[in-house]
Amino acid sequence: MPLNLSPEDRRIVALAAAVFLLSWVLAVFLSPEESDAQFATSYSTASEGAKAAYLLLHELGYRVERWSRPPAELKDAQNTLVIVADPVEMPALADKTAFDKFMSDGGEVVLAGSLSRAFVSETAPGTTPVPMGQQRFKAQTPSRQALNAPEIQLAADNSWTKAAPGLGLYGDEAQYVVMQYPHGRGSLLWLASSSVLSNAGLRESGNMEFLLSTVGAKSRRILWDEYFHGHRIAAGLPATHPQVIWLFAQLGFVAVAVLVTFSRRSGPQRAPRAESRLSPLEYARALGQLYQHARAANVAVEVSYERFRYALGKRLGLRLAANRDELARAVAERWAVDRQDFHSLLESCEAARFFEDLTQKEALDLVQRLHSYSVLLKLFPEPVKEDR
Repeated sequence: MPLNLSPEDRRIVALAAAVFLLSWVLAVFLSPEESDAQFATSYSTASEGAKAAYLLLHELGYRVERWSRPPAELKDAQNTLVIVADPVEMPALADKTAFDKFMSDGGEVVLAGSLSRAFVSETAPGTTPVPMGQQRFKAQTPSRQALNAPEIQLAADNSWTKAAPGLGLYGDEAQYVVMQYPHGRGSLLWLASSSVLSNAGLRESGNMEFLLSTVGAKSRRILWDEYFHGHRIAAGLPATHPQVIWLFAQLGFVAVAVLVTFSRRSGPQRAPRAESRLSPLEYARALGQLYQHARAANVAVEVSYERFRYALGKRLGLRLAANRDELARAVAERWAVDRQDFHSLLESCEAARFFEDLTQKEALDLVQRLHSYSVLLKLFPEPVKEDR
């Protein structure tokens, strides 16, 4: 039916619409452009970024995931490789101690970048007086890397002298550019430059073979550190773009203006309409179309995974911050389920929520597996069937 607005009401609505349009224009044209990070982060597609290496390992079936937690939370050291490439934040003393303990317990660390000397106590490379740029270096010592990559190419802005302690893996007659240090039961692989892992460097002959030889078997857990790149959100949805925040803020302003306009009426003019049975289904379809249009399959996985974790923790009486190892152990002790398969599902869901390029097929498979376990473990009450 037509809206009978008084002149005062029309002015309020017109003012709200004008403010909304003005804010929308300012948000579109004045918001800062997003720039790709110029260091070896697995989120960057720039030449110096490392998204290609991360996706390559993921597509080849390696157990690779982004690590955004403190080093003190590193577990299962003997079967874990941590890649710390181009850190941009200095580690605290507790972080350095945690890395020492991780390697002493059998873990392996790949280290590169100008701030890498602050992470470990081993001898750091010295800065080359005159930067030489990209060069090719031959293997100097027999190793699993030398077996598949006799030569690699990287930027030789830093290097170790021939007299430096440690095991020199790659270099030339005067210097080493890749060093290996034993550390307790583990080891440290130190690169003079992260260019061998970069999007541009991975295309050079020998660099991809060097990366695959370094990570080793596919059964190993590979953690690509993003904690020292500033990505320290433990769990949560991806950050919302500022433009979207501005748009919804103005929509809220318009909604409040309309509410104030019509709230001066004495009351409802007719009985409220009964809710349609189809409304929940329409809501689910609209939400699915929203995720599909935004290509946010990882968000859908995260929502399902957090709901599943909350219901499972409540059912088992565990704390909300319980990790996947504690959940898998508690489920295996109470129900007759495959602990390894359940643990693998939790691990895949945690890794998938940070994978922005997750396909719809992969997301659907993870959500269906979560649903199957929720039915098996009876985490949610069965819906009541109504007679027509």
